Amino acid sequence: MSEFLGPHGKATIILMRSHFDSELPKLKDLKKLLHIPDGKYYKSGGRHSYDINKLERVLVILSEIRGQERDWQRTSSSDYLVTVAEVHSNLFMTLKYTAQVIDGFNLTNAALASLDKLITNYANICSMRSDITHMWDVLQRNSTRATEKGFDDSTILNPDVPSLQKILAGYGDAEYAKVIQDIQDWYETHRWKVKSSSKAKSTNEDDETEPAEAA
Repeated sequence: MSEFLGPHGKATIILMRSHFDSELPKLKDLKKLLHIPDGKYYKSGGRHSYDINKLERVLVILSEIRGQERDWQRTSSSDYLVTVAEVHSNLFMTLKYTAQVIDGFNLTNAALASLDKLITNYANICSMRSDITHMWDVLQRNSTRATEKGFDDSTILNPDVPSLQKILAGYGDAEYAKVIQDIQDWYETHRWKVKSSSKAKSTNEDDETEPAEAA
């Protein structure tokens, strides 16, 4: 993890999408827009793909929580930018590169470790709840098989599903609510926020007064 975020164990990571490298924002433009001293692009499927996949996974989870249809194009990146910690976006960045930028994160090693645990917890609670959801299909399938085999055990042939459903009503709901709240809180804490500032305003004015350089 420290290698992913650099020697200080903290960095800003911006997920990008592009078909060609030439479509990515030029570093000189990003340095001006975001007021960063430097930065470097890497391929998302490269050496630190595991960490990038975690960041993309949390975006997928957030989409699931909102009830949105899964769309890998919304969350899958082709490249990512690594730059200094605690960098924020601004309206000019958002408007200019909305097609290329998926999302960004201000991260530390501790934040990544926390995310790893949250994603695991989410997968576990979803699996547990899914087991109960599919239980009724299992009981029906077992009943059909038992009839075909000539079994006469009434608990298999005709299980008391309504009573079981009553007993298991709300199974895992409280833990699921806690896990998704923890994930949402993590995202709000570490996401790449848009902030307006006098520096951003100054940058925009520079872009307007120096059209030759912007081109």
